[in-house]
Amino acid sequence: MNIQHVILGLLSFEPLTGYDMKKLMQKSPLIYWSGNNSQIYKALAALESDGLVTVEIEHDSASPTKKRYSLSDRGRIELITSSKSFPELPELKKPFLLQLTFGQGLSRQEFEHLLNQYEGELRGVLLTINDQSFPKSQTKLESVINNLTLDNIRQFYEAELSWVQRVRQEALPLAEIKDHAKKQPINTLEYAITDKDGQSYLTVTAGQIHTEQDGLALVSACAENGTNMLMLPSACLSEEFLLLSTGLAQMILQKIGNYNIKTVAVYAVNKTSGRFKDFLLEANQGQSFKACDNFKDAENWLLGGNLR
Repeated sequence: MNIQHVILGLLSFEPLTGYDMKKLMQKSPLIYWSGNNSQIYKALAALESDGLVTVEIEHDSASPTKKRYSLSDRGRIELITSSKSFPELPELKKPFLLQLTFGQGLSRQEFEHLLNQYEGELRGVLLTINDQSFPKSQTKLESVINNLTLDNIRQFYEAELSWVQRVRQEALPLAEIKDHAKKQPINTLEYAITDKDGQSYLTVTAGQIHTEQDGLALVSACAENGTNMLMLPSACLSEEFLLLSTGLAQMILQKIGNYNIKTVAVYAVNKTSGRFKDFLLEANQGQSFKACDNFKDAENWLLGGNLR
């Protein structure tokens, strides 16, 4: 299996631009290529040269010129031939197992912190696995196979979460408690779920965001409560978060954004100044984060409405 096979597969659903493919690759838990521009466009050039894809130039006065790629008849035959090749066994590639195996000198506090981080990442991935991970299926067979594929991936991460709990129960108590070990910050965030108009979102009700671990805790809380929408009242934004030089805000918002969690902060952008204001104004241009100066506008945007 190579990236050219993946591109042919994506084009079998519908014609796509290189940018469309990049978004699908980054969003799909099944595709393990990074989907960067050099990978995609190099592969597309080779496929076009071999006559496996065709390209249509789209001109639009309001946007840059686009190349939209389609699967040719020859490309469809190549895709079927590749799909009939002898199946490859899955590769066992779990860096965390090596990290755990070689980390037997960690204190119990450090061990537990490591498990918390890994669990947060697993829950974040589970949150992103949904029926939008593939282009819309055209046939009943494609739809069923896509659903089974997503179930396979979901079951893997759920099993990994169960295994983490075994590590907590069986191995963690055996780790040495070291008084001199650097204490990891204790997460004190508290949450509440709000249901409105058939949707739900999670709100931080107590505690402040001080560390990257708090960002993972937010991801885990969203996953555990079955929502990908998050409300951050101004009271939960710590001084470290609001100080741009710490890099905490950038790190947390990137972490949350990686897991497709739509986030709104109730924070008056116009009442702040300097580099943090510039950062918020830039972040506001995206679709996954918004800072609003009042709760009503924040909730309205979070639930899909328009700002007044």
